[in-house]
Amino acid sequence: MTAQPSGSGQQLYYAGIAAVVIVILLALWLLVKPASEPDPDSVGENPVPARVEIIDEQPVPPALQEPAAEMAAETDSVTEPAETEPEVTLPEPAPEPLPALENSDPVLKQEVLKLNWQPGLAGLINTEQMIRNLVVTVDNLAQRQLVAKHPVVKPLDQPFVAIPAEDNQTYQLDPSGYQRYEPYIRLLENAEPAQIVGLLKQYQPLFEQAFGELGYPELSFNQRLQQALQQFLAIEPVNADTTLVRKSVAYTYADPQVEALSDLEKQVIRLGPANHQRLRVVAQKYLALLQNADL
Repeated sequence: MTAQPSGSGQQLYYAGIAAVVIVILLALWLLVKPASEPDPDSVGENPVPARVEIIDEQPVPPALQEPAAEMAAETDSVTEPAETEPEVTLPEPAPEPLPALENSDPVLKQEVLKLNWQPGLAGLINTEQMIRNLVVTVDNLAQRQLVAKHPVVKPLDQPFVAIPAEDNQTYQLDPSGYQRYEPYIRLLENAEPAQIVGLLKQYQPLFEQAFGELGYPELSFNQRLQQALQQFLAIEPVNADTTLVRKSVAYTYADPQVEALSDLEKQVIRLGPANHQRLRVVAQKYLALLQNADL
């Protein structure tokens, strides 16, 4: 992906940050398996010992009379509880049927926006074609590609800036531009996995349906997500020459080896080293959970 400031290139640029960010957000949907609820304690009924009738008329030694007397007194002082009807456990109400995939946006939007997001973060999520956009983004990311027509987050509110060199022939990435990604990274770092897993369990059939439309009969969406995370983690911190040239409207990297990198690798360069490392920490944590989860 080349560095482009406007037009279709800008859309692809926005798709780049969307892909890197949302794949780890999806990890929170799929990677954290909720702890199983313990089975209700089984309380056995202890039968009341039957009263034993002593037939032997022989006198009972005093040592044995006192406990017996105490037992009798204790028994007499206990009021037999009134018989109560056994507690009836009502079956849990059946979950409401899922909406059709085409009609899932309004329902899923309500579920997502009511979670405990930090102020302002929920507004970053694109709430149109949510499931299909997420699925297509993950599929492309697994191939180290980025897509422009399936946005999963709102576009950056600050434009890309390149600093011209003295000769006005080459440019450099502006390091201050790394800060533009801060809200998106906080969106990932501050998500509540337990809340999002609840949504995943409810809507997972729709994710699988959307993934099935892409034509991978041998793969599940869960498997594709693992592949996407693995592709992201395979990218080591890059110390590349970020010199840019601008032969037309679009910027390209002056170094042919950098220009030949995948779209995902170029997006990692745009994130900056610190942001890349923060995302690696999140991705490593949740990939490990996904690989060990029974989903």
